[in-house]
This record gives sequence, structure tokens and C-alpha cells, in this order.
Amino acid sequence: MKILAALAFLLTFPVSGPAFAAPAAQPAAGGEVVSLAERLSGIERIIWERNARSIPALRDLASKDTDEKVRARALGALTLLRDTGAPKVYLERLSSDPSPRVRRAAADAIGTLGIPPDRVDRLSGPLQKDTDPMVRAECARALGKLGSRAAVGNLLYAVTIDPSPEVRSLAAEALSRLRAAEAEPILTTSALQDRSPMVRVQAVRALAEVAPESSLPLFRDLWKEAADPDLRLEAYRGLLRTTERIRWIEEGLRDADISIRFSALRAWTSRLATTTPGTRFSRTSTEVVRLERLLKDPARGIREFSRQALEKLSYKVRPDGFAYSIDDR
Repeated sequence: MKILAALAFLLTFPVSGPAFAAPAAQPAAGGEVVSLAERLSGIERIIWERNARSIPALRDLASKDTDEKVRARALGALTLLRDTGAPKVYLERLSSDPSPRVRRAAADAIGTLGIPPDRVDRLSGPLQKDTDPMVRAECARALGKLGSRAAVGNLLYAVTIDPSPEVRSLAAEALSRLRAAEAEPILTTSALQDRSPMVRVQAVRALAEVAPESSLPLFRDLWKEAADPDLRLEAYRGLLRTTERIRWIEEGLRDADISIRFSALRAWTSRLATTTPGTRFSRTSTEVVRLERLLKDPARGIREFSRQALEKLSYKVRPDGFAYSIDDR
């Protein structure tokens, strides 16, 4: 009878917003009918008010409501309310709910709330076997959030075998979160050969986290040869993570791609921020001359960033047509 009590509790909130087409109905305590729209509206009211007293009612709705929309939304509300007191609800919905929407919400709750971090197997199973790719993807993301190295083997399997690019991409991201250096060979293969540009980009990003120095040749080759601009950019960011960072900053500042030039500029100016406070760069210094040149860069974002950098160095900058100039007056 808990579900009926939960529905009766939700009935105490006024219904707001447009009604759903052909709403489903469910009996509450006392025999009254609670429509799908009313149940969803009640959950939204709980979320709006951050009403933690409603957690028991939400648990019942997540476990027993007849409509998948209500179960999924109740799980989302429990996640938002940081309910870590009933992991069984999330684990059961992930393993047995017939709705992919609900299973995905359950996986998100487990990863977001960090419960239970010692039961990685309860996520690893659906990662490999769930029929819905978005559920498998959410399991991969959750395993990365939980931070357990026990998940590395299953994530490597997903990066290599899973037919969904979303799953492979999020598995690579999770390996990056876990600092899984042993994933380097598989991530390298994915960066070079995966048929999905999204997966290749994420594999390069993960390599920059787990093995930047040994991946330097890969980053360099992709930056120089890859046709995909996102892949080139991620490879360049990987180069900036290596001990040859200064060299790649200089090369990046000369690149034709605006995104790479901007990344190089940000990396270069971050070095200026480490100088001794109060240091005054002269008007003819390498730093000021370079920033002055960049005030006329074709890319507006680079011009604006250079202007801000010069102003932080106590130089006055004035508009000059569509660009800027240092004000020497």
C-alpha cells in the first residue's frame, strides 16, 4: 500500500502546467484516481521545492509506478535530492526495469550519488549486456564517476567491442577519469582506427590524461595530418600536456586553425601569469610585441583575448578600426 500512500501524498500538490494528452490514471488511497499528469506534476513540485521529506514517496514511485515516465522522473528527483539511503532502489531498477529510460536514470543515479562504490559488478553487467546503447553508455559514465579500478577491464572491453560509438566514447572518458595507464595500447588503436570521429577525439583526450609523453608522436602526427578539425585540436591539446609544451605553443601560434591558435595563445599567456607580481614588461619586450601583433589577428576572439592580456599588464588599448592598438598617449 506504500505506492497508494505516495500517490495520496502527491495529490496534496496543485497541478500546474499543461495536461498530458491521454493521461494514464492510477488509484490512490481512498479510491480517487491520480492521472499521469498529476503524478508528474507532483514530482516536479517536489523538485522545485527541494522537498527532502518526499524521498520515501519518490522511492515508491520509482519502484512501483506503472508508467515509465513517472519511474524515471522519480529517480531523477531522488538523484537531485542526493538520496543515498536506498541504493537497492537504483540497483533493482537498473537490473530489472523493462524501460530503457528508467534503467538509464538508475545508472545515472548510481554514478552521481556514488552508491555503492564497492559493487562495480552491478554496473559492469549492464555495460556489457543491456540491449539499449544509451543504458550501456550511462553505465560507462557511472563507472568512471565511481572511480573504482575494478572497472578497467570492462571499460577496455567496451572501448574495443561495443557497437555503439556513444558507449565507446564514454568508456574512453571513464578510463581517463580512472587514470588507467594500462589502457594506452587500446586507446591508441581507437585514436587511429575507430570509425567514429567522436570516439577518436575522446581516445586522444584520454591519452593526454593517462600517457601524454609516450603518446607525443601520435599527437604530433594527428595534428599535422588529420582532416577532422576536432581531432586536430584535441591532438594539439595533447601536445600541450607534454614536456615539449613551449615548442608546441610556438608552432600552434602559427597554425591556420583559429581554435589551435587560440589554445596556443591561452597556454602562452598562462606562462605570463606565473611571472613575479609587479613585473613590468617593456613596450619592446617579446611578450608585448607579440600581443600587439595579435591585436590585429583575423579572429575576433584572439584580438579580444590579447587586449585583455595587455590590459592585465597595465597597457592601455584603444579601438583601431575592427582591431585594437596600444595607446601610447
